[in-house]
Amino acid sequence: MKLPKKSILLLEFVFISLLFMPRLGAVDVYLKLTAKGQKLNIGMARFSATNPDISEAELSRKIHDVIRNDLLFTKMFNITTFNAAYTGKKEELEYWKNQMVDVVLSAKISVNKSVCSLTVNLINVENGEVMLDKTFKGNSGVFRDTAHNASDEIVLRFTGQKGIARSKIVFVNDASKSKELYVVDYDGYNSKKITGDNSINLFPKWSPDGEKIAYTTYKYGNPDLYMINKDGTGKKALSTFQGLNISPAWSPDGRELALTMSKGKSPNLYVININGEMQRKLTYSNGIDGSACYSPNKREIVFVSDRSGFPQLYIADTDGTNVRRVPTEGYSDSPSWSPKGDKIVYSMRYPGESYFNIYLYDIATDKTIQLTTASGSNEAPSVSLDGKFIVFSSTRNSKKELFVMCIDGTGEHRLAEIKGNSSMPHWSQ
Repeated sequence: MKLPKKSILLLEFVFISLLFMPRLGAVDVYLKLTAKGQKLNIGMARFSATNPDISEAELSRKIHDVIRNDLLFTKMFNITTFNAAYTGKKEELEYWKNQMVDVVLSAKISVNKSVCSLTVNLINVENGEVMLDKTFKGNSGVFRDTAHNASDEIVLRFTGQKGIARSKIVFVNDASKSKELYVVDYDGYNSKKITGDNSINLFPKWSPDGEKIAYTTYKYGNPDLYMINKDGTGKKALSTFQGLNISPAWSPDGRELALTMSKGKSPNLYVININGEMQRKLTYSNGIDGSACYSPNKREIVFVSDRSGFPQLYIADTDGTNVRRVPTEGYSDSPSWSPKGDKIVYSMRYPGESYFNIYLYDIATDKTIQLTTASGSNEAPSVSLDGKFIVFSSTRNSKKELFVMCIDGTGEHRLAEIKGNSSMPHWSQ
């Protein structure tokens, strides 16, 4: 019997609704708790290995720890760990419920020819509903990537927002005697040098898709703008005009870059496309304009200018019009727009002071908040893609190191022990 068109559409709707029901259920559980000002309590069972192999069992423990740390880093969950694996019995859920757990997180790990398969389950303790049943695969030699992938999926299931566990931070480091670009995981692991120019490389900035990095290099004698792939390959010249080609800023759609160029009497902001073709001159100041950063909606751009006598923050429309000063009081630098577009973080030094600190400008309230107070200079802030964290460079321990803190200035901690001086960090989006 041929079904009428209305019935077919109804069946398609029901099918799609059922397909997405686990995600909606997970979000519903999370929202109910956060509405009460509570964190979601996750009980992490012991991750089990498919094969009774020592190396596989050790791998399961390592993946367990990575996911646990990822979830704790978000500040959205309370984590309780248990030594027993979850087997699906009803009495196990009663036990978890008595432990004040909202959701059980369990996983199984297997390795076949260096391919790690990680199957993750989320179970609602209240009703036994499976909110997530998904397998993640990756090379067992880079198991942290597989674990981060699972962590981001868990965050997405509960919040509906993209997680940051797979994000990277690019920065400048001088451990090799020259200033080269390095990339490190968001949690400080897997630091890797991606340039070998034996020169000075500065101002690295991720493309919006996280696949490329624009930066300034002095390798050929002039401060030129280049672009490379995230692994350091595919080097391409973008702007090599005689003079300054520095401090790039990607547009949110990845089609253009704003940068500082000294084509006239004073360094001003210009816009080029990703093929290096000049699009327009953005500012017409008699001072020095630089350190640009696009707003998330691409309608505005924040930048630093000394047109008033010393470096201040300014915001302009992306066609260069409607320029207005941000009400900062000291020498300001390195603005970074939050992903939601409601905040700008930057570094500032008051006249007479020796060191910079990190500040936050709230656009809605027109108020500025100081975030760092530690000794030494705290500079070059960059906001994470979820808008909750800031990475920055600090000299509080006598050399330049990377630190991370929450967007409200709490939870400051060193990203990792990295040789040499590390500066100019930028968080992938």
